[in-house]
Amino acid sequence: MNDLQDQADAMRPEHSPLASSTSASAPSLFEQECEAVGRASAAANLRFDKSGPETYQRAFRKYKGPVARQDYFVRKCLGLRLNAIKRGMLVDPSVTPDHLRYITDGICPVTLEPLEFETRGQSELNPSVDRLVNDVGYRAGNICILSQRANRAKGEKSFEEVASIATQGEPAGGLEPVEWMRLCSLMYGAWDKAYQRGDPHLLPLAAIPGPGMFMSTSQVVQLMLTRLAQGLLPADHAHTMWRDLTVAAVAQVHLYDEMMALLKVAISEEEHPGNAWLHGDVFTAFEHWYNASHRTVVPHVESMLQARPQQRDDPVAKDLWPVGGRYHH
Repeated sequence: MNDLQDQADAMRPEHSPLASSTSASAPSLFEQECEAVGRASAAANLRFDKSGPETYQRAFRKYKGPVARQDYFVRKCLGLRLNAIKRGMLVDPSVTPDHLRYITDGICPVTLEPLEFETRGQSELNPSVDRLVNDVGYRAGNICILSQRANRAKGEKSFEEVASIATQGEPAGGLEPVEWMRLCSLMYGAWDKAYQRGDPHLLPLAAIPGPGMFMSTSQVVQLMLTRLAQGLLPADHAHTMWRDLTVAAVAQVHLYDEMMALLKVAISEEEHPGNAWLHGDVFTAFEHWYNASHRTVVPHVESMLQARPQQRDDPVAKDLWPVGGRYHH
């Protein structure tokens, strides 16, 4: 990061109980963030937004320090913070320019179209930051990068609403049925994490989640099987593990073997591996095997995940997400 980015980061309010002031006249966390965004936006040579909160506008106009255009992800993060304060929200400190860079891989996971960066005007292929669970807000693990077209179609819809549209199998809101299935798949892990629902549904892994996104246990199993079918994992060891878990559940091994045979064929036919799980015979075979073996498969996979150092030490992964509405506990 350069000096201006360090300066912009330093303008962020401290998100801790002590930051909420010791006197009635001290600015609130929201006011501190408005001021920080105003200063950082002016320093990054961003366009002044007349619709921003008054505190933002005042800080932007008052800024007299050095000005330099920042890279795309610094500007994107500042734009996200500005949009949030315009809606009366705060972006969690876990969402940084580096995190946005980390979760952006160049294609929209819903439409599978290449994203267009640094373009002027509004294009349906421009990247946009979406909150997967609206009740949670902007924080690492609950955001992903979608195209403008996909984000507009999702809007403020909940997971349940998206799942309902996906199961109807009809185009809606500018997305095709397969695209609604991918969006449903992306949202499920965050929904399960936010509301601690215990992975109640079996859904096709229609969209392979990118870095920094949560998956339910059943989705992790599908991802591991996908990597195995692609030849990205040691086959002998992996097949032995899954077959042993199947036998331990008193299930028939042929359920696993038939599922993997179908999955390998489907993946060989598809450019994008997530599409393989949308083959009816593949997912039906997975349902039969998983339902028969889940009592041994689930605890084994969850223990594997807990044993990973990056999972154990990641505070974002271990955080309980604050949620509102009817799901608040």
